[in-house]
Amino acid sequence: MGFVFLVGYGLLIATVSQVVFYIYLFIHPLGMGIFRKAWPYVQLLLIMYAVFDLFYLRFRQVGIDHGSTWSFIWIPIIIVLAGVGFAYYKNKITAANVFISSLFFMIFMTSLTLIPFISVEDTSWIYRSVFTVILTNAYQLIRLPKYIEDSKKEKEQRGRVTRSDINDQKRAEFKKEAEEKRAKEESQIKAREKMGYKNNETSSEAG
Repeated sequence: MGFVFLVGYGLLIATVSQVVFYIYLFIHPLGMGIFRKAWPYVQLLLIMYAVFDLFYLRFRQVGIDHGSTWSFIWIPIIIVLAGVGFAYYKNKITAANVFISSLFFMIFMTSLTLIPFISVEDTSWIYRSVFTVILTNAYQLIRLPKYIEDSKKEKEQRGRVTRSDINDQKRAEFKKEAEEKRAKEESQIKAREKMGYKNNETSSEAG
């Protein structure tokens, strides 16, 4: 029974963690589309709110209820330190700058993942959950490029074309057309400038 309980509890944590990961995959592109260049700053505000919520609203209240704040304050400290560490590592192994988005996932989304486990009276759930949730979230964050690559290979093997693929193809075509148009305009401007320069030289010689 103990083994069955541990397996079931592990599956529960993995399921909640994966659901939150899917929510992140929806929120991140949505935020980029709505806030555009301001999205990193919005993420920083949400991270600060999550840290405030973890330290003050949640675990301080839990500590007061149980007569000891310091026995619970180490939990948000570990979440923040682990979030910074894994975000730094993710940013180091990625070509683009993804530190803020990784930090957002590891702190803000991890705090969401822990809500079902820290909202109960039995505090042993917290101790059983916090390290597992951090590790599962970090694993999913680091393995994200592999998931995307495997998904693309699977779609290519099945010959599937999704709306996202069509939109990506259209964006690439529009970008190519815009670059060609810009190059053509620059070429025309240079040609006109060259012709104007020759006309000026001709006029000077005639004068």
